[in-house]
Amino acid sequence: MIVAWTGHRPYYFRDPRQARRAVEREARALRRECGADLVFLTGGQRGVDLWAAEAGFRLGVPVRVILPLPVQAFTQRWPRPEVERLERVLARAASVEVVASGGAGEPAHTERNRRLASGADLVVAVWTGLPGGGTWQTVQFARALGKPLREVSLPGSERPPRPGLRGL
Repeated sequence: MIVAWTGHRPYYFRDPRQARRAVEREARALRRECGADLVFLTGGQRGVDLWAAEAGFRLGVPVRVILPLPVQAFTQRWPRPEVERLERVLARAASVEVVASGGAGEPAHTERNRRLASGADLVVAVWTGLPGGGTWQTVQFARALGKPLREVSLPGSERPPRPGLRGL
């Protein structure tokens, strides 16, 4: 079973540690449910995507990553420790796919989200329900495609960033 993960970056959650624990809990439950027939698919973003990939590695689950842009363009405004974290995930991933080789920005993010939803047997969303942005878009793609969707809703930050910002 291919499980695509989507969710917010840490600062969207009121309690990012609670969100990370929720990802770990869901990953363990999926491992129990699916056994060896499990693959995690993630979009490489900070927060839920990287937490899910790391949980997959700890559980012995193959992890596939779909990036919207090459690493340097995707992470150009990320703090260095987070870039290094993504690089570690990519080094261990079973496969890495890059949607756009140039600076296609928004269209590349949208295509990445569509591929996550369409390539999955199940989509797991760990989020606050905030409309707009990549997580919301991936959830909408999953619903439109009739994909099973497992949502973990958590309280949001009292001052979330503007929805729709990509990769910041």
